[in-house]
Amino acid sequence: MAKNTISLCMIVKNEEAHLRRCLDSIKNTVDEIIIVDTGSTDNTVQIAKSYKAKVITIPWQSNFASARNAGLSLATGSWILILDADEELDENHRKELKICAEHHEFEGFFLQIHNHNGNSIHSPVSTINPILRMFRNDPDHRFRGKIHEQIAYSIVERNPNSALHITNIIIHHYGYEEQLVIQKDKIRRNLDLLMQSLQDEPNDPFHHYNIAVEHMRVNNYESALPYLQTSLSLVNHEVSYAHLLYKYKARCLFALGRQLEAIQACESGIQLFPDYPDLFHIKAIVHSSIGEKTLAKEAFLQAIQIGIAPMQYHTDSGIGTFLSTYGLGQVYEEMGEDNHAIHWYAETVRHNSQLSKPLQRIFRLLKSIGSESILPVLLSEKFSIKAPEAVLKVVNLLIEESCYTTALSLLTKLDDEAHRQVKDEKIKICRLLSGQIHKNIRYWIGLDEPEIESSTMEGNTNDQFELAVKSAYYNGHQGKALKLLENWPPSIVTDLKEVQDDGYRRSRLWAALANAKIGVPDKQSPHYMLLRLAKLSLPLSRGY
Repeated sequence: MAKNTISLCMIVKNEEAHLRRCLDSIKNTVDEIIIVDTGSTDNTVQIAKSYKAKVITIPWQSNFASARNAGLSLATGSWILILDADEELDENHRKELKICAEHHEFEGFFLQIHNHNGNSIHSPVSTINPILRMFRNDPDHRFRGKIHEQIAYSIVERNPNSALHITNIIIHHYGYEEQLVIQKDKIRRNLDLLMQSLQDEPNDPFHHYNIAVEHMRVNNYESALPYLQTSLSLVNHEVSYAHLLYKYKARCLFALGRQLEAIQACESGIQLFPDYPDLFHIKAIVHSSIGEKTLAKEAFLQAIQIGIAPMQYHTDSGIGTFLSTYGLGQVYEEMGEDNHAIHWYAETVRHNSQLSKPLQRIFRLLKSIGSESILPVLLSEKFSIKAPEAVLKVVNLLIEESCYTTALSLLTKLDDEAHRQVKDEKIKICRLLSGQIHKNIRYWIGLDEPEIESSTMEGNTNDQFELAVKSAYYNGHQGKALKLLENWPPSIVTDLKEVQDDGYRRSRLWAALANAKIGVPDKQSPHYMLLRLAKLSLPLSRGY
C-alpha cells in the first residue's frame, strides 16, 4: 500500500447528470477511483470508465453499508475518500486534501459538507455539516448501517484512542435540493430502511434521530418529536449529532405551538453546547414570536457574539452572521429603536451583500418616519455601491419603497455607457412618479386624449398600467388610482407563473397605495406607533 495515496470510493446508480462534475473536481487529487454501480441503466458506467475508474457492478440489496464496503475492499491507497455523485470537492481545497494524506497521526478527517439549495456552486448554502469522509485504509474499517451508514464506530472500536481531525475542507453537495428529493423519492426510501434498522436495533439513538429528520423534511413535526425525545434519552452527549437533537427538538416544539417548551429545549442544549449559535438563534426567534422582545434581543446578540459555528457543529448558513443580524434588526424595528435597527440591517448586508430585504427595510423605515433625506448619506457611508448592476439593484428597491428622489439622485450619477439606456428609462419612471406625468400616463388616468406616437414608456400593458396607478395616486388623483386598480386589465395568461406574477404585482400596488395613504405619521400623535407599524408591516418584495 503506497504511502500518502488516496483512493476515492463511490457508490452510484443512474448518476450521468452529476458524475462528471464530481470526478472533474477530484481526478487530479486522488490516486485511484473505485466505482460501485448498483444497477445503472444510463451512461453512468461509461462516464466512470472514461476517468479510468475501477468499476464493479453489484445488485442493490437495500443496504448502503454493504455497497460501500464492496468498494473499500478494492482500495489500494493508504487513505479512503468517500464522495457521492452529487458532490464535488471545492477547488480551493484540493491541495489541502493532499496535505491531510501526509498526516498519519490521524485515523480520519472530517470534511465540511455544504448543502446547497440549488444545483450549482453559486446556489445558496442552506446547511453546513462536518462528516467523517476520509479515513485510513484498514481491513477493520468498514461501514455499518443499512442507511446513513457510519464508519466512525468501526474506527473507534478498533482503536478507542483514535485521533480524528476536523478540517475546513469543503465538499459541495447538491443532491438534496427539493426537486431532486421528490424525483428520487428519497424520503420514503430512507424511512423504509430506517424502520427496518430500528426493528433490528430498537435502542439505537442514531436510528431514532434519523427517522425524526426524515419526518421533519416533510414538516411532519408531530411524528418527528417522539423519535427525538427517545434519541435524547438514549444518546451519549459526546456523539457528533447530539447538539442537533436539542436544535431539532426546539424546532418541532415551536412548529407545534409549544413555545415555552421550545425555549426550554434550547436552554437545555445550551448548557451542554454553550458555543453553538443555532440554539441561541432559535431561542431568539421563539422569544420574539411571543412578544418577549428584550429576551429575543439578548439571545440574538449571543448568537452574533459566537459568530459562525465552530467546525464540529452542523449549522444553518447565516446563523451567527446575516440571519442573526437580520433577526436582531427586526426586533429593534418592532421596539421602535430605529437607529439600532438600521445598524443591524447594515451589518446584515456587510455579511452578505447579495441580500435585498435588509436594504429594503432600511429604505421603508426611513421613508415611514419621514427621513428619506438622510438616505444618500447613509448609502455613501454604510455601503460601497459603485458597480452599475449594484446601483440599479438599489434603485429598484428604492422605487419599490417610493423613495423616488433618492433613486433619481443615484441614477443621475451613473454614467456607464453600457447601462445608459436602462438608466434613462429608470430616470423617466422616477420623474413620472415624483410629479411629471407623461402624456400616455395622463391618458390612462383619464386626463388627456391618447397620443398617436408609441409610448416612451416601453413595456407591456401591465407595466404601463402599474405606472398609471402609482402616478395617479402619488400625484393627487387617488380616486382614479383606485378605480384603475379595481379594473385591472386581464393578462394574456400562458402559464401558472404569469398568473402568480400578475397577482403579485396587483398586491404590491395595493400595498404601495396603502403606504401612501397612511403617509408620515406625526410622532406626537397617540396613534404614531400603530401607524408606523402598519407601514412597516406591508409586504416586501419576493426574495431575501
